[in-house]
Amino acid sequence: MNSLLGGSNSINNTSSLLQRALSRSSKGRRFNSSPFLKNNKSNKNALFGSTVKSTGNTQKLYYNMKYHAGQVSDYAKKLTEKGEKSLFAKAKESGSTAEVVASIKGFVGQYNSMLQNLKDSGGAAYYNYAAQLNSVSSVNSSELASCGITRNSDGTLSVDDGKLGSADVETLEKVWNGSSFASRTGLWADSIESAAERSMEAKASSSYSNLFNNYGSKGNYFNFFG
Repeated sequence: MNSLLGGSNSINNTSSLLQRALSRSSKGRRFNSSPFLKNNKSNKNALFGSTVKSTGNTQKLYYNMKYHAGQVSDYAKKLTEKGEKSLFAKAKESGSTAEVVASIKGFVGQYNSMLQNLKDSGGAAYYNYAAQLNSVSSVNSSELASCGITRNSDGTLSVDDGKLGSADVETLEKVWNGSSFASRTGLWADSIESAAERSMEAKASSSYSNLFNNYGSKGNYFNFFG
């Protein structure tokens, strides 16, 4: 202990191990004050940077996927609702398709974002979801086109505002309330939302496990950050 606290070098030139340990344990300075993390960028990235960045980006992707899938599901339920309070019943009563059109455009926007999230994930399961969605939109491409919705080669959907806005309520109802496109897509979106949530939980659990495993493999607190 005397050799650690005293040392042969001047206290102005070299901090003692005890001083460095205390400095690292100070609130808000645990990581920033460590010479290892301050002066060695590659080691910092190896220990925390790359892992945290990767975990954060992946979690954000799953969060976005869950959100967009949930939105697709909500729009699908709204567009496929039956009865006096449905969008189409209201449109027939009012003579305006504005609310129906807005819901279709909202559906398309969220659908495209969800599809992009599936592709960005790179996972086989999510690729399978994308393939199923592409299959559903492909089968219904002619009906979609009749109201201004074009299926693109990458599976995304595009809206022709003029054609969609001028479509009569009967045509819109046939495509979005009477066919299988919106309802089947909504069911797939429900599954994707649940899968994304499970992936978020699994990723979080794995990240914490890896952090503590790495901590343990380095020894005690002072060795780990020293």
